[in-house]
Amino acid sequence: MKILKNVEVAKRALLVINFMAVLFYSSVYLSATKYIIENNFSRSLLEKINIIPSSPERIFWLSNLFFIGLLLVMYVRNREFEKETKARDWLAVLEIILLFATFFALQLSYNGLILLVFMDIFFSYTDFYTFREKKAWLLFIVASFGSLLLSNYDVLSLLVRTPDLDVYINFFPASTRLVISFIKNGLVSLNMIVFIISLMTYIIYSVTENHKIEEELLMAAQANTRLKEYVAVSEKITEDRERRRIAREIHDTIGHALTGISAGIDAVTVLIDLDPEHAKKQLSSVSNVVREGIVDVRRSLNKMRPGALENRTLKDALEKMLSEYQELSHLQIDLNYHWDNVDFDKTKEDVIFRVIQESVTNSLRHGRATKIKISMLSESDYVLLIKDNGTGSENIKYGFGLTQMTERLAIIGGRVAFSGKDGFSTTIHIPKIQGEEG
Repeated sequence: MKILKNVEVAKRALLVINFMAVLFYSSVYLSATKYIIENNFSRSLLEKINIIPSSPERIFWLSNLFFIGLLLVMYVRNREFEKETKARDWLAVLEIILLFATFFALQLSYNGLILLVFMDIFFSYTDFYTFREKKAWLLFIVASFGSLLLSNYDVLSLLVRTPDLDVYINFFPASTRLVISFIKNGLVSLNMIVFIISLMTYIIYSVTENHKIEEELLMAAQANTRLKEYVAVSEKITEDRERRRIAREIHDTIGHALTGISAGIDAVTVLIDLDPEHAKKQLSSVSNVVREGIVDVRRSLNKMRPGALENRTLKDALEKMLSEYQELSHLQIDLNYHWDNVDFDKTKEDVIFRVIQESVTNSLRHGRATKIKISMLSESDYVLLIKDNGTGSENIKYGFGLTQMTERLAIIGGRVAFSGKDGFSTTIHIPKIQGEEG
């Protein structure tokens, strides 16, 4: 983005400004000392600074070498360690060490390097959002600007005895002093201005990005709401279609069978006294109609079975269904199946399958769970435990899904209990029937 490019340009400008500043300050010490010696002002210098000064060559070479080392560490940290790692953190610590090494090598005369290092470290990280990171960054910011204030020569000279650069500059002729002071103050001011501009640019960028994220989250929330409404409407349409299909099945099978049975019984009622033999034949016809009706009803019920249960055992069908859920979502589902030697009738299998399917759907849709554990145990009853790590709810409201689950289990004599503590758990007991366990 353009704003980030501007920040990068400002960072490079700070590098150039600080390089010029370090070179300028160290050169002033070197040239001023030579000028003082050449003009026999050494005694006067010692009287004014009240301390034996360091070698100007030592000041020049150490400060520039430390600063070059600082630049190399910055380059390596930002180019070779782009991801936030421990090595990158240690290089940031090394940056701070080289910063103070350069600062002391320059006899505490230039503290603008603090802004450069602060900018380099601050702009290279993104983890500002956890409470722990917020505390660490707050401490870093306070320490940086505290160091900037305390490293001012007027403040620091009260604690540490060191030669003042202005004393050296005052030995030059007036015209030279004017030029040197202008460059010195210009570099300090320019360094501060570029830093403030870059910081303000970054703040504007961060605020703009936050607004964009908020807008995108709002749009996502609206889209999610519309999607939920669409799902609800789709479910309603599906239910209506299913009702109409079932109604047609009933009309085409049971309806015709019951009509035939009713007519046959009416005929038998009339014939039983007049022609008993004919009445028996009529009853035989009614019996055939009843058998055909039973076959049709079973055929209709088989059509209504879950697709996963067709030509599969209950365990295989559950594993297939749960595997599909895991592939389509972030859910991690653990199935403990201990009913291998149990032979349920189709009605029980359908109910158990639908109950587990509804529970997993609720965990994903309402509880926002990431893990679900399903245990199918054989005790005095068949026990089905479904536990997730979702949000849960102390006040459980029986919506369509939970109500339908309870009603389905009641058909096979089962009972269910729900708990919303520490996620959401469903405990189901299904009574055993003789002959189910092999």
